[in-house]
Amino acid sequence: MRVGGGKGARGRGGKNTVRGAGSATAWHRRTRRTITLAILLVAATASAQTPAETASTAFKDDVHAAAGFGCTACHAGAAAGAYAPTPRTAIAPMCATCHSDAALMRKFDPQVRVDQFLQYETSTHGKRMASGETRVATCTDCHGAHGVRRVSDPRAPVAPLNVTTTCGRCHGDPGRMKAFGREATPPADWGASVHATALLKRGDASAPTCVACHGSHGATPPGVTAVANVCAQCHLREAELFRASVKKDIFDAIGQAECLVCHNNHRIEPPADHWVGVQEGAVCAQCHDASTDSGKTIVGIRSELDRLASAMSEADALLTRAERAGMLVDDGRLAFREAREHHVQSHVLVHTFAADQFGKAAAEGLASAQRAHEAGEAALQEIQVRRRGLAVATLLVVAFLIALGLKIRSLGPG
Repeated sequence: MRVGGGKGARGRGGKNTVRGAGSATAWHRRTRRTITLAILLVAATASAQTPAETASTAFKDDVHAAAGFGCTACHAGAAAGAYAPTPRTAIAPMCATCHSDAALMRKFDPQVRVDQFLQYETSTHGKRMASGETRVATCTDCHGAHGVRRVSDPRAPVAPLNVTTTCGRCHGDPGRMKAFGREATPPADWGASVHATALLKRGDASAPTCVACHGSHGATPPGVTAVANVCAQCHLREAELFRASVKKDIFDAIGQAECLVCHNNHRIEPPADHWVGVQEGAVCAQCHDASTDSGKTIVGIRSELDRLASAMSEADALLTRAERAGMLVDDGRLAFREAREHHVQSHVLVHTFAADQFGKAAAEGLASAQRAHEAGEAALQEIQVRRRGLAVATLLVVAFLIALGLKIRSLGPG
């Protein structure tokens, strides 16, 4: 019995142990399931409430709210407070129901354009969105959804000071850009450019941002033959000179993107004399070397640039010395400003790729720098003359005082 009882006990014990373990496991599963459901419920509640609260707060300062529109203008057919997100492929067509209606938009702003949606459909973003690719930008990615502001509002994400940051959220994201086979460097490159310096440091609102070159609603990369037209919006003189030069047909024939060959596209730096030349690192050296006639022309142009820069530096140093000594050198400074203008013009005339036109501006610059140099030398010489005159006058005064003292002593007392 003990054996049987022991065996039976072990069997029952074993069976009960397994049942107990199974019960414990089931209890743990139920507990985990309950906790998980509770977490999901809290998360769902939070995700349902927080955006709604944020949307309500943001919409109070929205241009649409100011115009008298309410939630159902965009969330049509939804019950109050139960607004489902609009599918991304439907956002642009939804916005277009109002923004493409000229009669409606005229009630709020007669000057506002009503072709934004048509432009968007022709853009890279619009074409990809129409194909079902929802990772590309649509209206709310750039303008916001519930806190939409006018472009003229400095708080707007598409205001001049903010638009590059807005574009950079996607175009500066390596993961997002990799999916489309693009680099994520343009925003950072633009941030290091002369254009960014003009806008962000000098406050020049006319400086180009992403939309100035790529467009906004009709955003698309400029084609090879369109680059010069894009740059010409601001750099008209350079564009006209380039179009009249021998390089225009050559670049078109070999499929080069004109301005970009020398200036890059996003990381555009201020022009400098060292760009010109056939030495290592010079821009011209990408295509030319000193053994060709064109290379010799480039060397000559660089020599003139160096002469002008050196003459200007020497003239500026002389004028500065004279000014610090208290001399007026207005004529010299005027000549120096003329030399500087010719220096800038000579940089512009590099786009002619013709030594004669460039040489004329450089020669005029040298002449102006020489006049500034002469004015500085004359002022310094005048200082020496004045100092010598002062020294002589001082000696005469001292001699007179000595003679007067001796005379007074010779007269004796009384």
